[in-house]
Amino acid sequence: MKKTRTKGLSPYKKNEFISYGIAILGFAVITLLKSTGMLSSSLQGQLVPICAYIIMAVSLNLVVGISGELSLGHAGFMSVGAYTGILVSGILGTVGVADPLRFAAAVIAGALMAGLAGFLIGIPVLRLRGDYLAIVTLAFGEIIKNIMNIVYAGIDENGFHISTKSDYGLSPDGRMLLNGPMGATQVDRISTFLYGFILVMVTLLVVQNILNSRQGRAIMACRDNRIAAESIGLNVMKNKLMAFTVSSALAGMGGVLFGLNYSTLLPIKFNFNTSILILVFVVLGGLGNIWGSMVAAIVLTVLPEALRQFADYRMLVYAVVLIVVMIATYNPAIRSKVSAFAEKFKLNRNKKRYAEDLVQGPIYDTYENYDESKPSIDYAVLPDREKEAQPILETKGVGIDFGGLTAVDEFTITVGPTEIAGIIGPNGAGKTTIFNLLTKVYQPTRGTFFFDGQDTRGFNTTKMSELGVARTFQNIRLFDKLTVEENVKAAMHHDIDYGLLSGLIHGPKYRKQEREAHEKALKLLSIFDMQDMADYQAGSLPYGAQRRLEIVRALATGPKLLLLDEPAAGMNPSETAELMNNIRRIRDTFHIAIILIEHDMSLVMNVCEGICVLNFGRIIAKGTPKEIQANPAVIEAYLGKKKEAK
Repeated sequence: MKKTRTKGLSPYKKNEFISYGIAILGFAVITLLKSTGMLSSSLQGQLVPICAYIIMAVSLNLVVGISGELSLGHAGFMSVGAYTGILVSGILGTVGVADPLRFAAAVIAGALMAGLAGFLIGIPVLRLRGDYLAIVTLAFGEIIKNIMNIVYAGIDENGFHISTKSDYGLSPDGRMLLNGPMGATQVDRISTFLYGFILVMVTLLVVQNILNSRQGRAIMACRDNRIAAESIGLNVMKNKLMAFTVSSALAGMGGVLFGLNYSTLLPIKFNFNTSILILVFVVLGGLGNIWGSMVAAIVLTVLPEALRQFADYRMLVYAVVLIVVMIATYNPAIRSKVSAFAEKFKLNRNKKRYAEDLVQGPIYDTYENYDESKPSIDYAVLPDREKEAQPILETKGVGIDFGGLTAVDEFTITVGPTEIAGIIGPNGAGKTTIFNLLTKVYQPTRGTFFFDGQDTRGFNTTKMSELGVARTFQNIRLFDKLTVEENVKAAMHHDIDYGLLSGLIHGPKYRKQEREAHEKALKLLSIFDMQDMADYQAGSLPYGAQRRLEIVRALATGPKLLLLDEPAAGMNPSETAELMNNIRRIRDTFHIAIILIEHDMSLVMNVCEGICVLNFGRIIAKGTPKEIQANPAVIEAYLGKKKEAK
């Protein structure tokens, strides 16, 4: 099995180390070359734009590579930041504010305005699925460019003026800041390479720290599998909106740096071609690869100017370099060599890994004293019997139609608070549809159900997870690109309650809660002896291990009811026997109810205390395992009706 994480730095930490290394090394080399006079004037003129493009590429990667959405108007947010920064800088310049303070104020204002624009755009668009974000951001970029063509702003002794008309009474000794189609004019060029380097480091800090936080796990979980993310209580729209807003704010910051580097700035600088250029940086650098975006931005900005003297071969060499960059950033072998190089020089301040601090012995005392012969049934009420306690689940006439097809009809059962119940039936009987109804992936056409005494009408999947319903899926739905541990920690999202700011600065609360989450994740993984797989990428696990991981992830949400959809599928007899014991152990340890869909009748009959049989979406039998085995309707549904002898 291929291991995707080596002892030491995590993949994100390696990426972070390489990204910071590239930025710091580049700054040191450029500073040295400038001090010795070895840097050409043309390259010196490109230093600030290169920093701006790095900021743009890294911020767009947060949306495209990490969040999994497509944005085609990133230059629009860049322009919002640029023109806001120019206005703020110009106004402060008239009252004698020092350049560093003017620049800082311009950056803050530009980031806030661009972030606000991203937030307002994202609220309606990110509720939708598909390419709507790409379409809207494309339109936004063009709208902003056209708006700037009609905006005029200036300063004179009467103060600041802004209008959509060129003649608004600015006195002759006034200063024009925005001049419609002529763009921003008389701009004080206060951007420097040092400022650019600082903003690049800030951008890296923000993006890398988000990746290494609960917010980053949530964003990537929503990217990898939307349905699974909702099943563990993640608000997909909220997390994507957060990523989009932060990305927009960083783009605005890059726009300020870019805008204050020129004495005149035309709106055409922020057209569709600029957005596509930034997207090219991200794609060539590798989706989700931060240092790759940096390298692509540097190379593709410098290269056209460097090849200007080779006009006849310029485009040929440019195309070859594009291909080489793409191969290098997407080739796992090359990337692993770079990571290995970084590993040799890492600053590992915590040489003891959390895994070495595991609690000795069994994780739960109940494991140590577990007695399989001990009855632990509160009661089993799948059959109609007298209730001895408030049930965890009551369904009343639940049904759903898909067009003219009735998939489930009159589904009525009651499940006890620690009951292990089974739902069986032939293929196509509607079993998985029942789970989709219970988790509100589908809304019932008729009927309702109560969970822990609460009517669930109008609830969605996220709300059901918050109430305490967790599930696995018939077709495995893991967050494939996250590690095993990260899959489990993603399900603890609501138990880890530090905010975005704490996640960005990695303060004491962040470190404390991340350590606790790590220890809890390893404890849960040990239920299936998977703690040693914590650093493996979930998508690289064998089938059986993926099944077990899905159960652990569901348990990490702290459920009251666990829905297992064919958990023994693909397992051999010994694995199935182990699963049987683990199902009982999970129930007894966590004191939860379990509903099981399974075709392995040996597992069902040995572990379930009450069984419900479906056929064509309707219940045909309910009872204990012995009663179900002897039920003629069940035998007929599975084996078919015997022909009468002639």
